[in-house]
Amino acid sequence: MRYRATALALLLLFAWLAFASPRANSNAISSAVEESQQRRSQTTRPRGAKTSSQPPKINYTKFNHNTKAHQQECSACHKFPSPNWKDVRKDKEAFADITEYPQHPSCLKCHYEQFFARERPAPRICSICHVAVTPRYTERKPFPNPPEIFNASKWTQDFISDFRISFSHDTHVELVGENFEPNRKAEGSRFERVSFTQQKQEKKAEDNDKSCAFCHQTYQPQGKDKEEFVTPRPKGLADDRFWLKKGTFKTTPNHATCFTCHAPEGDVKPTSNECAACHKLAPVGQTERADFDPKLAGVMGITDGNILTKWRRRSSSGTFRHEGGIHPDQSCATCHKVSAINMLDVKTLKVPVAACDVCHIGESADEGVLNAEIEKRKANPSFRCTKCHITFGIEPIPESHLKALPKAKTK
Repeated sequence: MRYRATALALLLLFAWLAFASPRANSNAISSAVEESQQRRSQTTRPRGAKTSSQPPKINYTKFNHNTKAHQQECSACHKFPSPNWKDVRKDKEAFADITEYPQHPSCLKCHYEQFFARERPAPRICSICHVAVTPRYTERKPFPNPPEIFNASKWTQDFISDFRISFSHDTHVELVGENFEPNRKAEGSRFERVSFTQQKQEKKAEDNDKSCAFCHQTYQPQGKDKEEFVTPRPKGLADDRFWLKKGTFKTTPNHATCFTCHAPEGDVKPTSNECAACHKLAPVGQTERADFDPKLAGVMGITDGNILTKWRRRSSSGTFRHEGGIHPDQSCATCHKVSAINMLDVKTLKVPVAACDVCHIGESADEGVLNAEIEKRKANPSFRCTKCHITFGIEPIPESHLKALPKAKTK
């Protein structure tokens, strides 16, 4: 009897083990699989996905002066003058200047790992300065200075400088005289001061315009040339469709003009080797709204760097032409308030619509372009203002435009 009881107990034990073991093994396997999946999800992620804990990937094909580590003294990387300064400008036109990218030692002290990265055909960081990323072809891209060389290259198409220029127009207008003849003699040069205190206001305005013209001339003027457009205008294009004309922009002075007085051996401060005195980093995140359409410029085939640089900064009228109509006969001060211009503040560079009051704002739509455009917009909200604007023409009418109307002034 006792034997039977023991045998029955053993039989029940085996039966329980046979039933319980598969469940235990299954649970163990499930736990192991789940743990493996958790580990895998922590160590791998879909291609292109980012995690908040991982720092953003650095693009070593681009150089940004706003990077904290790059905000050093200019002389830490740029050596004044560059070894090739006599080559980029020839003979009498040559003068000591920074005209080349820094040499490798300036970069190696921080980017040794990137310089010797196992990347083919060559490390990506090489493409910042070099035309082709290959160890056998060592030609460098043109440096942004001198601009006449850089702007004639394809590298100017997408170039936007990290800097803005600190420059006082008000001070320089008083310093530049109509009798001043620029020279770069061995003994140095200087501006001759011109006093306007005993001259009439008209004479002062005339001399001021001559001072402005010392640095700003009409770029690619049409003059007596029958061809008025920068690039051939397509046949059949409607007359009211905008196409860029010659003489639209003004030139901007560069080192060739500035160094006339601010020579390295001169007594006019800042001297030409004090780069940071004029070149100031543009504020990060501050975008300049411009009446410019890069697609339209592409359709027109505009590749000139001087034009693209100017056009990208047009914060007033994208179509205004300095050589058009009676614009050349007007004083610069008619539209530009020189004393208020601050090159570091883009708002001060914008020409107010009130400046157009001389010709383009009248009592009615029959008398002024602005009046006519506003009336058309009121009648048809989808109407696009194209007399003056390119991209701004589809935006709501600014309050400044409405206030510029004569009727608004009398209220």
